[in-house]
Amino acid sequence: MTDSGLDLVTGGCGFIGRHLVAALHARGRQVRVLDTAGLPSGMSGVVHHQASILSHEAVDEAVEGVEHVYHVAGDPSLWSKGQHDFDRTNRTGAEMVLDAAVAAGARRIILTSTHAIDVKSKGPVKEATMPGPYTRAKFRAEQYALKLIGEGAPIIAVAPTMPMGPGDVNLTPPMRMLLEFLRGENPAYYEFETNLIDVREVAEGHVLAAERGEVGVRYVLGRHNVLMSEFLSLVERLSQKPMPRRRIPFAVALASAWAFEGAALVTRKPPRASVEGVRLAKQLKPVPGNPAAALDLPEWPLEDMLRDAIAWFEHEGYWTRDG
Repeated sequence: MTDSGLDLVTGGCGFIGRHLVAALHARGRQVRVLDTAGLPSGMSGVVHHQASILSHEAVDEAVEGVEHVYHVAGDPSLWSKGQHDFDRTNRTGAEMVLDAAVAAGARRIILTSTHAIDVKSKGPVKEATMPGPYTRAKFRAEQYALKLIGEGAPIIAVAPTMPMGPGDVNLTPPMRMLLEFLRGENPAYYEFETNLIDVREVAEGHVLAAERGEVGVRYVLGRHNVLMSEFLSLVERLSQKPMPRRRIPFAVALASAWAFEGAALVTRKPPRASVEGVRLAKQLKPVPGNPAAALDLPEWPLEDMLRDAIAWFEHEGYWTRDG
């Protein structure tokens, strides 16, 4: 039995999660959050379970009586000190939440995946094509979801591209990249084409997937195909900060990422670029058409997204226009 109007958001204190909680509240939904972090400032009206998705007891308690489960929790960092960290969090954690949600009788289960594993090729996507441990773990989680769907589980997958916007206290890779450019920490860039989407649009896409989505379908949440040079030009105009003009080839970008990762093992700080991130940049293709059209997802303009992200960084003291 489920209580109408009660939703669970795992990772509800994170970047996508906090915007998803806001989107659910805007619809009058009751929200329960499962997250190891404390509630962000300004988030109220939620029942907070401060625990890990790797705790069977905590997950079972969190899914009890819930109508919709949004599994957003995971590690998006593209680099980790531990060899099996991504598999434990992004694969095992997802499997535990999916199993518990099915057992609890949730009416809809929304799995947050990533467009990073939607590698375009002539044949089916295989684990061997994944550029690193992050994408492999996400791929395994989706494969497990497909198995459960085949057994009748009401699972829908959403696959965001590169979310950006205000409120990313954990500095996910796209937002960390933007901040480093604003601070002048990257003197050069690797040219590639990526797809950007406002994090608030991603949150809305999750809700629409639960409301309108078809069980067993994977919805790509993507919006703006942008070359890195075009992205930097827009950031320069919005921030009045000069952006780098020098491009580096893939081989140099990859060698630099290996060096950054080696240094990160000593400093214990995330590398400026990761090997998997560079490989992924080369591997990803533009998102064709309007993938969010299947959910009738309203568009958030690219310029508004970047302006709000830059303003949030400035307001929170991450950088200053005068610095």
